[in-house]
Amino acid sequence: MSTPPFSDRMSHDDPTVPAPLAEALADAVRDAPLDPMAERFMKSRLAARVRDHERGLASATIRPEHGEWERFSPRIKMKVLRREADGSSMSYLLKLEAGAFLVPHHHHIDEECVVLEGQVTIGDELVGAGTYHLAPSGMVHQAIRSEHGAVLFIRGKEPSWRDTAVRATLREMLR
Repeated sequence: MSTPPFSDRMSHDDPTVPAPLAEALADAVRDAPLDPMAERFMKSRLAARVRDHERGLASATIRPEHGEWERFSPRIKMKVLRREADGSSMSYLLKLEAGAFLVPHHHHIDEECVVLEGQVTIGDELVGAGTYHLAPSGMVHQAIRSEHGAVLFIRGKEPSWRDTAVRATLREMLR
C-alpha cells in the first residue's frame, strides 16, 4: 500500500494553516523516491538504532552530582556508571580516601584505569591525574594505595573479594 503524495495529504480546510501557505507547501514539497541502495542503507541504520535502544545502548550522561556512591571498603567508595547486560564488564569510579588500600587481586579480563584526581601507588610506581594503567587478563594486580586520596575511572570486571590474591596480599602486608 503506497502513501498518497504530500499534496493529497495536506488539508486545505485546516483553519490553522492559511490556504495560500498550504498550497505553496503542497507545490514545494514533492515525494521523492529513494534509490534502492539509499533505502537499504536507511533501513539498516534505523534497524541498528532500534536494536541498540532495545539492548540499552543509547548514549548516557551521568553528571558528577548524579549517581550513587556505595561503600566498597572502609576507605573506598564506588559509583557504577554502566554495567554490561550480560555481566561481562562494567565502568565505574573509585573514590579512595587518604590512606586507602586495595589488596592485590586477580584479573579475569583486561582492566583499564585512568587516574582522574589525586595520586595512587600501584605496586612501587606513583602515578597521578591523567595516567592510564592497564592490568591484563590473567595477571595478579599489585596493591593500590593512596596516601592523600584519589578518584579513578575503571573499566573491567565487577570487583569481588573472591578475586583477592591471598598470597600477594600477605606479602604486601609483611612489607
